[in-house]
Parts: sequence; structure tokens; C-alpha cells
Amino acid sequence: MTHGWAGPSLERLCELARRDQWRLEDLGWSTVDVSALPESFRQTAAEAFVQLQCGEQTALFAATRLREWLPEGSARAFLVTQQTDEARHVAFFERVVGLFGCEGRVRPSVARLMREVREADTPEALLLGMQVLIEGVAHSLFQEAVRLVETLDDGEGLDSSIRALKTLVAEALPRLARDESRHIAFGLHSLRQRIPRLDGAARLRLEEKVALWGEWLLEQVRDPDLIVGIGMDGGAVCERLLEDLNLRIAQVGLHTRLAPLKAA
Repeated sequence: MTHGWAGPSLERLCELARRDQWRLEDLGWSTVDVSALPESFRQTAAEAFVQLQCGEQTALFAATRLREWLPEGSARAFLVTQQTDEARHVAFFERVVGLFGCEGRVRPSVARLMREVREADTPEALLLGMQVLIEGVAHSLFQEAVRLVETLDDGEGLDSSIRALKTLVAEALPRLARDESRHIAFGLHSLRQRIPRLDGAARLRLEEKVALWGEWLLEQVRDPDLIVGIGMDGGAVCERLLEDLNLRIAQVGLHTRLAPLKAA
């Protein structure tokens, strides 16, 4: 089945992907030395970035699987650029984790979700899990991190280590977010074309997957060690993320909505 993988929107995404490529070497790595920061902060930051790195590794694998699944044409051309994006993202987070000098560990709950998505048995499920849910969370978290960095005032005696890290993050995260926005757009475009053609049983399986995977994703964002520990407002981040995810789920024509946070 080859429907839903071409059209002017997809050609535009391919054009943007080619135009917006960037290099890790262009970032200011040489100025960043965070070894003097408290070990507790460095460990928490390393743990958070390792989870993101795991997501990017899964995205690289998923882009490769999707490319193998699809017919020749614009969709495959786009996925070639996405593979390049994801490889760059993996390398970025690996390098950032190395800056902190601490060994992060992928949490079992994160590994479970990534394994489930990697093993998705249809293109629709893989697109939904990777391009919409996981990439959607990454995009939202990158944007939240940019907001957080922008609140740090250089004029208030900011530690030089933090200032250098802020500069690096401020340069990199908007580029990462821009990459993710293209990947999400590809997923939305493709799923809007394919989901209406699925039979009732196949649609039901997708609805079940989005409910399960979405809940697992929200569990990660609710984790205070990963969100609050690096200075974010966990409740506010989760609420905005929930709104973003539900909007995208609606845009592809599914009826499932992820539930809001329950009061403690």
C-alpha cells in the first residue's frame, strides 16, 4: 500500500530538512567546563540527558525501519534526512552527558516504552509511537528547556560554568526542536493519509496503543528526579505536554485522549 506518502506538503518538508541541517562542531563546546558544579546536579542532569539520548537512539532505529517499509519517493527521501538528524541528536546527547562526568542509567520504564515502539508491527503504529508521541515529547521538552535557560540572568553573578552551559544549550536546543518539528509534521502528514484507510480492528489497536504508550510517556515526565531536579516545574510541563499530545492525536483522527494529572 503506497498511499499517503507523497504530495506538496511532503516535498516542502524535504526541502526544509535539506536547508536546516546543522553541525555539532558549530556549537561552543570548548567553553563548557562543568566539572566544578555539585556532583548531585551533574548526576541528575546526566540522568535526564541519558533518557533523551535513549529516545534519540530509538528514533534513529525507527527512521531506518520506516525507510525500509516505504516505497521509493519523497517519504524515503525525507527519512534519509531524518536518519542524519537522529544520528546527530544521539551524538549531541552523548557529548553532553560526557560533559557532566557522571554515568547516567536508562530507566527500566523508559527502556520498556522504547522497546515497545521499536517493535511496532505496522508502519502506522511506528509512526504514531515515534513521530507523534516520543518526538512530540522531545520537542516539548526542548522548548521548555529553552524557556528555562532564558530565565537565567547573566547579570546576576551567574557561575561561569552555568553561563557556558547556558550558552551551549541556548544554541543547540532550538535547532533540536526545529528538527523534531519536521519529524512530527511527517508523522502527522502520513497518519492523516493512512488512518482513514484502516479497518475497524486496526484502528482499535492504534487507539489502544496510543492510550498505553501515552500513559507511559507521561509517567516519565511526572518523574520529579528528571524534571524538577533540573529546575523545571514538573506540573506545568506535564500539563502543557498533555495538551500538545492530545492535539496531535486529534489531528491524525484518533479518538483517544490522554488523561490529565490527578491531584495528589
